Amino acid sequence: MLGYASPKKVVVLGIQGAGKTSVVERVKDVYGASTRGLRPEQIISTVGMNIAKAPAGVNLPVELIFWDLGGAFGLRGIWESYFKDADACAYVVDGADEGSLEESMVELERALRNAEFGKAMPVLVLSAKSDLSGPEGLEMVRASCDDVFARVDGTASKRSRRVLAVNANTGLGLRPAVEWLAHELTSSEPSLLSSLFSF
Repeated sequence: MLGYASPKKVVVLGIQGAGKTSVVERVKDVYGASTRGLRPEQIISTVGMNIAKAPAGVNLPVELIFWDLGGAFGLRGIWESYFKDADACAYVVDGADEGSLEESMVELERALRNAEFGKAMPVLVLSAKSDLSGPEGLEMVRASCDDVFARVDGTASKRSRRVLAVNANTGLGLRPAVEWLAHELTSSEPSLLSSLFSF
């Protein structure tokens, strides 16, 4: 793919029921030319891994490969096995379930503090189920994430991060979120064309 950077790997994390698999299935709908994602009623909890690709194109300067990892308590131990090879993290939170928010933030902090999790790895937090939570849910998730990032990264953080709302059933909000992540992953990387013609 002349002109595009090498594909970037995005580890998709979150506790069980947050909406990770629904988000990844919508990535397939939005970016998959030949692959359609599962409908919401067909989705079951992920055991192992589910993969989706968003190819480089007009609004994506790089191909993104999403690794959706199981979020059940007994499966979270495998997350760290993927950190070293990941270029970015998409962390999914159920923005409509205030009761699960504390557990979600504990797991986000645990991931961020892991020695294998890159200190400068971009993190996209997706407040899923935004159709149910409205703006209040997004603000609740954003405030909780700000607290976690402040504790882990401090004020001198080099990590780029963003909290955005998505509707995991329809895909609303997904395209700008994926585009932000792709641009963050390539903003400091020269394109192949510019490196070919630099003197």
